[in-house]
Order: sequence, then C-alpha cells, then structure tokens
Amino acid sequence: MGGHQVPSAGSGDDGYDEEGYDESQRAEILEATRSGPTDGVILTDLDPDLGEDDIDDESIDETKMDSEEVGESDASVTMDEDDMDEDDVQDELDDGSIDDDEDLKDADDVALKP
Repeated sequence: MGGHQVPSAGSGDDGYDEEGYDESQRAEILEATRSGPTDGVILTDLDPDLGEDDIDDESIDETKMDSEEVGESDASVTMDEDDMDEDDVQDELDDGSIDDDEDLKDADDVALKP
C-alpha cells in the first residue's frame, strides 16, 4: 500500500498510529475491508477475504482417505540411467556390500556441491 506521512499535529505525534500505518494507509485499509465510510472510490469488485470460514467449504477433516491408498503409477515414465545407477549405489551402501570407491565416481567437490 502506498501512502505518505501525515505532518505531526502535536508534540510527539509523528503521524503514525500504534500499528505503524499512516493516515492514508489506514484509509485504504478501511476501504478494502469495507468497515469504513465509502466516498465512491472502488478498489475492487471482490469481497476481501477476512479469514472467515465459508459454510460451503468442506472441512479437511471430513475428507475420506484410506491409509492404504497409494497413487497411480505411470508406466510410460522411465527413470533416467543416472538415477538408476544412483539408486543401485545407495542400495549397496545401505546393505554394506559396496567396495570402497568402486562405484563412487564423483570427486569430493562434485559430491558435496551438486
């Protein structure tokens, strides 16, 4: 939101309120939230979202889900050769069957900074 600082009206008054908005910003907020007087200025034709729950929205807690349900696999998608090699090396690392530096081709700087 744009705005300008209101000149001080008294001692210690810097034109800002306790929330940090100047007068024109407060006017914009009042107009946008429609809780203030209007003077014909239309900021938008949409109602602002004030965080209130819509009655029509279904609660996420009411969504029926099965813990055993999984997504569908796309048979037309294949893994990249490098990804498959990486998976094989990771499996060997996990079960301890890898020979030191046998399949580890990356230099330390490449492996640490992908």
